[in-house]
Amino acid sequence: MKMEQDVLITFLPNEVIEVILENENLNFVDVVNFARTCKHLHRTVFFSNKLWRIKFFQRWPLLKEAYESYEKHETKIKNWLDEIKASIATRSELMRRLSEMSGKNYRKQELSHSELKDFDPLFRPDEGSHHLAYHFCVDELTDLIKKSDLNSNLTDKYYAHKVARYMRQYRLTEEWQKFTNLPPREQILERGAVLVAQWSQPEKYVNYSCVSSQLDEIAERTKSVLKEQHPQHPLFSLPAEQFRHWRMKNIDDNQWSGTRTRQVIAALREIMFNRLGFQGDSEMYCTSEMYYSSENSFIDQVLERKHGIPITIAIIFESVARRVGVRCEPVSSPAHFFLRWKEKYNVPETEDVEIFYIDVFTGQFLTKNNCPRIGRLSMYPMECYNSLNAATAVEVVQRMANNLEVAARQCTYLNGRASRLRSALELMHMVRPYDNATILDLARFYMLHQMDLAKLVDVLNRIQEGSELSSRGPACSILRMLQDYENHMNVVREEIIEVKRRKPEVKYAIGMIMKHRRYEYTCVITGWDARCEASLEWMNEMGVEELSGGSHQPFYNVFADDGSSRYVAQENLLILSTPQWINNFEIGRYFCEFNGTHYTPNAEKTAEYPEDAEVRNSLITT
Repeated sequence: MKMEQDVLITFLPNEVIEVILENENLNFVDVVNFARTCKHLHRTVFFSNKLWRIKFFQRWPLLKEAYESYEKHETKIKNWLDEIKASIATRSELMRRLSEMSGKNYRKQELSHSELKDFDPLFRPDEGSHHLAYHFCVDELTDLIKKSDLNSNLTDKYYAHKVARYMRQYRLTEEWQKFTNLPPREQILERGAVLVAQWSQPEKYVNYSCVSSQLDEIAERTKSVLKEQHPQHPLFSLPAEQFRHWRMKNIDDNQWSGTRTRQVIAALREIMFNRLGFQGDSEMYCTSEMYYSSENSFIDQVLERKHGIPITIAIIFESVARRVGVRCEPVSSPAHFFLRWKEKYNVPETEDVEIFYIDVFTGQFLTKNNCPRIGRLSMYPMECYNSLNAATAVEVVQRMANNLEVAARQCTYLNGRASRLRSALELMHMVRPYDNATILDLARFYMLHQMDLAKLVDVLNRIQEGSELSSRGPACSILRMLQDYENHMNVVREEIIEVKRRKPEVKYAIGMIMKHRRYEYTCVITGWDARCEASLEWMNEMGVEELSGGSHQPFYNVFADDGSSRYVAQENLLILSTPQWINNFEIGRYFCEFNGTHYTPNAEKTAEYPEDAEVRNSLITT
């Protein structure tokens, strides 16, 4: 019977066989195994470029946009089976190199770019990678990061975050250079805002096309409201090509008369602020931390949550207004960020044109006779802003980067705080590469985390060679500081990982989930000392000698569930009766698995504490 079925299948037209194999429930292995059943099916399957293209995007749907762009600007893909092989090979090598990261970087919290150079041949075409290998790698890393922590190798996931950030930021630096080289007419605000969101959320797939489509949708809804209120508006006589043009380029002037433009803005205001509910956080003005929350600077999240800070909502408002033929100018002053609107642009200075400002939290027009709800200010001379030039897209991105730095410094949420600050500082450095103050801030971060300073030294040398004296002086001072630091680090011996042998007084073991007796936070043990090894100053500050066991009892390094790392006396720790996941960004640095009762140390941590497993198992099972 089976032989008869096989014969019947071979008599089916090739097109029908392909349709059957296109079923999304069949994976690569299924299709290959099917093709191996006979020569006829082998030829049918392996020579079907259309089939392999479909299977490629069934397996990796997020790569479709990248391939469509590549085929539009470069060349058509002639062999999709080869693309599948290249993708699998790249991903396999990526995971192999990722698995080696812990052995090389076990002691390091932050990794320098130079320590990630081994990944360059995997995703950089100039170093021999496949033309779209960057997308293969980021897709694989993002997929790993999105997996449940309970079903992942936590160490691989920890380093996946770092490698994804490195790859994304390398690529986005190239994209930023392309953006700044565009004519001003093509430097649209939303593209700059998406770049900021992509840079700051490397673990997330922030798609420009998705953001642009959401803005298109708001524009379409605006036109629907306008149609209801003013069906004869000249906007409805324009061809679709005109709207596509406005979508991609800045416009020099309003495309309508003053009255008609006001009608468009009224429709946009109705959609954004009444029907969609865009607004600032209700408590935003009470605390600067809330105001500068990082999420309020990411255009993808503001579009989703419908609230943010003025600059992000202003970008959304301007981007939609441009799509319906209205020009709004961003105005960036030290204290505030506005959208400015005029009935006419490009007019002689002698012509009296009234200037309005748009409150981006309500859509209301503001003049010198009224004032917006900004912070706790009641009145300010609005006419003083009339003389300011409109901010360029590059200047707006610089301001967004500055906001993110402030957010990272002010945020009290400890999980991933160092990474957020580093990301913000490196973003600032990308958009202002020769700014001495930014270089100094980034250098201090690098020195704090014992990172490679070579890249900053190179930039400072370039400043000295080509800048005016006002820039060369500070650059020289910073350079001397970095050189002194490097000379000091060169004489510091490399830290040797000591194998910790247990002593009878050490009661607990690494990987155990604990609770602080006094402060009641939960934590996981990452290391221990037979007695307190902290400095005398720290012990005095923490009142160690006031403890019943003083400094002569064991002390434990722990990761707490608030994201902090702490050093705790043994008498202050209790075994948590009901073990739970510890919400700490650094967990994967030392542990590869959470199994419900404890964390399993990775190979490097196990080698450092080889005798802890037996103690841990005995304490957990009793």
